[in-house]
Amino acid sequence: MREVCDTLEDQLIELLVTRQPALKQNPAALAEQVQAYVNGRDWEQCGVWVWYPWRQMMVHVLDKEGFIELRTNRNRNRITREEQAVLRQKTVGIVGLSVGSSYALSLVMERSCGRLRLADFDTLELSNMNRIRTGIYSLGMPKGVVAAREIAEIDPFFPVELHLNGFVAEHASSFMEGLDVVCDACDEVSIKARIRMEARERKLPVIMETSDRGMLDVERYDQPDSIAPGYLHGRIDEAMMTELIVAPGWKPAYLDLFVDLSQASERGVASLQEVGQTLVGWPQLYSDVASGGAFATQATRKILLGESMPDARLYLALDEQFSESVN
Repeated sequence: MREVCDTLEDQLIELLVTRQPALKQNPAALAEQVQAYVNGRDWEQCGVWVWYPWRQMMVHVLDKEGFIELRTNRNRNRITREEQAVLRQKTVGIVGLSVGSSYALSLVMERSCGRLRLADFDTLELSNMNRIRTGIYSLGMPKGVVAAREIAEIDPFFPVELHLNGFVAEHASSFMEGLDVVCDACDEVSIKARIRMEARERKLPVIMETSDRGMLDVERYDQPDSIAPGYLHGRIDEAMMTELIVAPGWKPAYLDLFVDLSQASERGVASLQEVGQTLVGWPQLYSDVASGGAFATQATRKILLGESMPDARLYLALDEQFSESVN
């Protein structure tokens, strides 16, 4: 069965009004511009038809440029037209699509970049769905496909490149090629190490969001003269990086390098003692993951637009801003 969604006329009217708000009060002039757009064609011949095979649905939308213009209209002037044009030329890579999926969707919602390259080898499990936005019909599918479908349903013109084998060593260079920012949202210590080695070699900034206490790392390998030697704000030297890149798994010392256990939340530290005992992994909440994706997107946008964004570790936990006392 095929379902059809056709609201092209409404979209066109909205587009014309956003270009000339006065048309909203002038129905005759608006109708004239609508007819000029149609130019004697049938409505079915106007715009673009988008086919979503996984939903068995056809959707009628504006052509690419009109669609992008209208979908980003309410970004203005938080993001100017000129800035939107700059961002459209940028490519962001994301390694890991549990926490990374929220970051990817935030970038797409704002169109704070023009292309995404996603790497994840894993498939969606039910326990992932406390932090990955999708339906149960996606269970068992590759996380990359789940993210790409979600993006396509928001914006069918947004280019997404998938690496469903993950960020593997033999393809690391090709994954990094042409990126403007890379996001470390993965769980494996050796991959985290390789991301940074590849990024520093290419002078590529790295974003990492952990979701504990809203910790956001911005690593400016694109500005080598302004950062500490080594990796991760100087926390990792060459000798340790050589060890990390071949490490088969996590050790407490490795975790401390990336997370800084002295600064982790009380519940986060307590949970670490339970991993492998009563917990299968580090606990994460969607509210933390979603806000982390938003913060990472803001940092990325500033980097891509050449605005001030230092090499730094930031803690952005909203609950720590709430007062614990009631007056």
